[in-house]
Amino acid sequence: MERTYLALIHKDPGSSFGVTFPDFPGCTSGGDTFEEAREMAREALALCLEGMAADGVHIPPPCPPDAALASEDADYAIALIVVEALPERTEEEAQAELEAFLASDEYREIYGDPLTEDELNDLPYYEDSFESEAVKAGIALRPVAGADADHIYAALVRQDAAGEFSVGFPDLPGCVAYGNTLEQTCKAARPALARHLANLATNGASIPNPSSASDVLAHPDAADTVALIVVEALTEREASLDSREYREVYGEPVSTV
Repeated sequence: MERTYLALIHKDPGSSFGVTFPDFPGCTSGGDTFEEAREMAREALALCLEGMAADGVHIPPPCPPDAALASEDADYAIALIVVEALPERTEEEAQAELEAFLASDEYREIYGDPLTEDELNDLPYYEDSFESEAVKAGIALRPVAGADADHIYAALVRQDAAGEFSVGFPDLPGCVAYGNTLEQTCKAARPALARHLANLATNGASIPNPSSASDVLAHPDAADTVALIVVEALTEREASLDSREYREVYGEPVSTV
C-alpha cells in the first residue's frame, strides 16, 4: 500500500499551520510550527490510510504535483510538501497502546475505573472455568444509567495481527465497527448499533432482545476478544447529527469532548 502523498500547508496571519491532502478530503492536521505540522500530518495520514484499509475502502494512488496544485485548497496554500505516513504499528506496539489506554485518564472518563479482580469475581456471570480476556479487561461492564434497555447490547472487541480493532454484536450479525484504537472503536460502536437497529426496523425485520453478558461471553467469537463492552445505541437526535445528510449540509458536528 502506498504510504507517501502530497499535502498542502496553509497559514493565515496569526494562526497555526494547517495541512490538507488533495487525495483525501477530510484528512487534515496542523501544528504551531511548520515542522510540527509536518510531523502531525504523518500521523494523520497513517490513521486515514489504516482506517480506509480496515473499512475496505479503495485507496487512490498519489496524485501528481500539478493536480495537487490545481486543487481548490491550493489557492490558499503556502507550500506543497511530500508526507510519508508513520509506519504501521507492530502487534507489540498495538498491545502497549491498549494497555496504556486502559490505565489512562481518558479511559476512566469514559468507562470509570477498570474492575478489580475481586469485582470481577463478584460478577453474577463470571465463571471460574471460563478464563476470558474479555472479562479480565473489565471494560464498561457496569450498566449504562438511565438508558433504554432495548437499545443496549453487549459487544465483543477484537484486535487483529496488524493491531487494528473491530467490534461486533453477537445478537446482531453483520453489525460491525472498526477503529485504529480501542477508544475510537468503542465510540464507533454506538452509531453502528443505531444504524443497524434502524435498518432492521425500516425493513420490518425482527429486532432480537439483548443477550445477557454471560451468553455473549459464551459466544464462539469471545475466544479471541480483548474486551467486552456494553453499547447504548445513539438516540434519534444523536443519530441525525451523525448522518451523512447532516454532514453534507453542515459539515462535522462540533465536538463536546
